[in-house]
Amino acid sequence: MDYYKILEVPENTDISEIKKKYRKLAMKYHPDRNAGDEKAAKKFREITEAYEVLSNEKKRKEYDCKRKNGNNQPKNKNNKENFKSKSSQNNFTFGKEFFKSAAEMKGMFENSFGLDKMRKNKAKSEKESVKSRFESFFDMKEKK
Repeated sequence: MDYYKILEVPENTDISEIKKKYRKLAMKYHPDRNAGDEKAAKKFREITEAYEVLSNEKKRKEYDCKRKNGNNQPKNKNNKENFKSKSSQNNFTFGKEFFKSAAEMKGMFENSFGLDKMRKNKAKSEKESVKSRFESFFDMKEKK
């Protein structure tokens, strides 16, 4: 979108001229004056956006810089496709490979400190404890 064309002003126009042109165009395309006219409403939004950029010194410099340097990437209206194309450009994969390596690292850590054996022993002792409590419960019932 070329904000200078939208406001119908040359690139070297000062802020006071931009303001005058904006007011004139805003009056012409204002939704209150063009009730129900979607084209006029759209034009009014474009004019307002252009004015917000060109009347702000910092935003105008950024805009002019982008215009001069140009955007090398083609604009795609579908943001999902933009995201997919950008993410497919890099070779970084995070999903399965990350979690697979994390599980391997966990296993290596546990092996090096003997935690896997401790866990197995704890599970075995808990199982035996539950089994003995279970057996003693039924033994007591039979004695009564």
